[in-house]
Amino acid sequence: MLKLRIPRLPQAVLLRRAALAYLIVWVLSPPLAYGTTWRVLAVLAMLLWMALDTLAPRSVLLRPSWPVLGTVIFVIYTAFIEWLVPDAATINRQFPIWIMLFFLLVGESHRRGRSEEAQFCFWVILLVLPVWSITTLWGIDTIAGDVSRTIARSSEEARDLQAQGIGGYGYIYTLVLCLPFLAQLAFRSRMLSSGSEVRWKYRLQRMLIWGNLLLVALLIVRAGYAIALVLSAFAILSVLMLRSRRSLPLAMSVCLVGLLVLTASVAVQPVLGVMEDMSAGTEYSAKVRDIRDSLQEDQSTGTVEGRTDRYMRSLKLFAENPVIGTLTFDDVGKHSAVMDRFAQYGFGFGLLFLALLVHVPLRAARSPLVPIGLVLAFLIVAFGLPISNNVFMSWGLVLYVFSRGAFGVMGISGDQADRKQGFEGRQPHA
Repeated sequence: MLKLRIPRLPQAVLLRRAALAYLIVWVLSPPLAYGTTWRVLAVLAMLLWMALDTLAPRSVLLRPSWPVLGTVIFVIYTAFIEWLVPDAATINRQFPIWIMLFFLLVGESHRRGRSEEAQFCFWVILLVLPVWSITTLWGIDTIAGDVSRTIARSSEEARDLQAQGIGGYGYIYTLVLCLPFLAQLAFRSRMLSSGSEVRWKYRLQRMLIWGNLLLVALLIVRAGYAIALVLSAFAILSVLMLRSRRSLPLAMSVCLVGLLVLTASVAVQPVLGVMEDMSAGTEYSAKVRDIRDSLQEDQSTGTVEGRTDRYMRSLKLFAENPVIGTLTFDDVGKHSAVMDRFAQYGFGFGLLFLALLVHVPLRAARSPLVPIGLVLAFLIVAFGLPISNNVFMSWGLVLYVFSRGAFGVMGISGDQADRKQGFEGRQPHA
């Protein structure tokens, strides 16, 4: 007879998890994007979590680490600049970045002996994602192949589509960041506990991971975002091909990856020709044609040209104002979270923003317990998107919270208390 054991948790822990569960649902659910009531509840949930954290032992707010201090400084400075130098854009555009950094506080809290809460968030996210992945796939099949791209634009049509549960580019790139962890857990199943006493739980976990992996892969292919597809391909290759941190196997793996890249560079023109024919009539056709023209003419054209112009605009503004930046958002390229921060705020706060984005994958890279393929995939995606696109709330949820929960599910502890005691008896996962 199956016996379910429901742990009895303290009230403060239940309230923390309830607040995080609501925030997860709110951030990931397209229909909740515009409702004022949902936003008010989200603010209340964040305030509740922060209040409970100040009362908890080893509070990140009362005993901050450098990422927490950096987050507070960055938020205060950017809010001050918004007040000091008003521009055409409203302060609302800063909210997604500030909420993204709120999840950094949550992730740092989970490192302080709260691995179970991190794993709770991980499984809640995996329960929520299939709902909106299926509705987004439905929208692509029944409404239009570029429906996710339409939502990237602020309009009544975008609101109507999101009200139907269809995710936009933010949702697609959130899935891209989930992909390395899902692939690692799916293809390295022994990283999940499979004891006989919890075999039913193990099977449910496996079904949930594989179901999400298949839906994520299908949606990334169908959504029509070339950068998302490229980042996903590199991430999957890294997880599958890089298996060991030992010098010889790692060197051989890196050489093999280099050989593949070299082969691809030689064959890129004929392959692009074939791809252009195969993608005729799809969202990728214009992308393939532009890239092929760019390589042939040694210059950017079409959709590639528009993106390149935006990048160059931010870089030019940064070069003109390297210390304090332009301070206004109006003139920056608005197509790269990192380049735009350097252009607007100068070198110091641009570097701080970049450090807050990459410190989690860099921390994972320093741990001998994290599989090297997963480390490289994590770095590729976590660095690749902010350089080439904007960031958003759900990006922070996956970068700081989902990744921490995934490491916990894999049995890889990143708790500060564990590090003080050492990792005696632990072996790196292959």
